[in-house]
Amino acid sequence: MLTLEDLERVAPALLPHRSPVVHPVDWDSLQATLGITFPADYREYAGRYWGLSFDDFMTVLAPRPGDENGYVDAISEILELMVSLSEDDMTENYTFHPEPDGLFPWGASNRGDHFFWRKSGPDPDRWPAVVYTANGDWWEHDGGMLALLVGLIDGSVEHRGLPPRPGPNPSID
Repeated sequence: MLTLEDLERVAPALLPHRSPVVHPVDWDSLQATLGITFPADYREYAGRYWGLSFDDFMTVLAPRPGDENGYVDAISEILELMVSLSEDDMTENYTFHPEPDGLFPWGASNRGDHFFWRKSGPDPDRWPAVVYTANGDWWEHDGGMLALLVGLIDGSVEHRGLPPRPGPNPSID
């Protein structure tokens, strides 16, 4: 599993935004409310960063400390949209949280692309990342969130159905 330092290595513009202390996200409350244990790489990312855009394109949906309810609302909206797409047979048989093996969102783009974990098994650190592109492509990456982000940035993961962003040395806003 990749670490936050791997992401910071390929996206050095992140470093000025890194919180010097870990954000006090109420993970226990989120787990109780959403019924999900979050992967370690995501908790590590959310502990240092939130509200940032990679190449003015992609955002990791991280909970803001003290506004965990706002995060739950945002996740619920995405899940409602995906269930609607599922009802229209547009999700290639993927199911969504809280279903077993369902997808749970962790990122989005300003074009309508969405990034998920597929909750395949009890160990969240082994969940693959799933990408849904605005043009209707679905694909999986065996690594987790940080592995997908690093791969998109350093070019080791193909941008199937995505624009070439985030690309090498992305801007961070």
